[in-house]
Amino acid sequence: MRIEDILKNPIKNYLYNKSLEYKNNELARNFRKEFPVAIDEILLDKHRYKVDGSAGKGKWTECPWIAIFDILVTDSAQRGFYPVFLFKSDMSGVYLSLNQGVTKVVEDYKKDAKSILKLRAENYRAKIDIKKPELLTQINLDSGVSNAKNYEAGNIIAKYYPKENLPDSNALKKDIYMFLELYNNLVYLDNSFDELNYNKVFERKRIRLHKRIERNSSISKKVKRLKGYKCECCEMKFKDTYGELGEKFIEAHHLQPISELDIGQFKVDLKNDFAVLCSNCHRMIHKLDDPSNLDILRNIIQKNKSTF
Repeated sequence: MRIEDILKNPIKNYLYNKSLEYKNNELARNFRKEFPVAIDEILLDKHRYKVDGSAGKGKWTECPWIAIFDILVTDSAQRGFYPVFLFKSDMSGVYLSLNQGVTKVVEDYKKDAKSILKLRAENYRAKIDIKKPELLTQINLDSGVSNAKNYEAGNIIAKYYPKENLPDSNALKKDIYMFLELYNNLVYLDNSFDELNYNKVFERKRIRLHKRIERNSSISKKVKRLKGYKCECCEMKFKDTYGELGEKFIEAHHLQPISELDIGQFKVDLKNDFAVLCSNCHRMIHKLDDPSNLDILRNIIQKNKSTF
């Protein structure tokens, strides 16, 4: 299945299929199975993400969806935040939205849920740098159903595709990667401190600075051009595995120990303060007591290599 078909197929066929029985319906099954597989196939880090979709539970929903979950944040549409395709009830278009799980918020805040979702969306937007004029802070699903209204309130940022101008596969991939980048930035800014259990204000500031340096797109691009696109720990090249899709893909890792960061002022040495790592090695090195020591991770990889 082409990735573009996850939008074109429902836009064209959903309203007709809603007049049919839900049980054993092929389109309903596609939302659960085929559409998530099509997205999963283009993801560069399949172990990090879970893709899920739904056209309803036992009966048709007005606004079907397909979501991408970072499993460190959530594995369910009911909680956390995540990128999600949300179809309008009249199938006149579809949004790619960085949105919030609404079920847990409704359980906790009852009638105040929409207000809470809107406040959280504003807070999330303030944490990430969004300068693209085509991105929207408000969405309209054209539905009176409470869940749809809550998703409208929960929208952090979105891009809209009218049915007359649905993207082709290349454009859709590009947009998915853009939203995953926004998602990644928000994951680091929103969750990193609690996960690492840093309690002192000064330490939290240092971690924030570390992440901001590491995720700075300008610095990252310069590091990649300087150091190349082969992982410095496991030696993986994304291009070797993914072909053109993996061309010039790698992640920049900031090596300067967090304890040595000077809040307020810092210098960036592109050659000595950064390494280029694949997504898996990047995640693993942050689990070490000393994320600046590449040799430790290299030794772990070498020790655990399978021999055939």
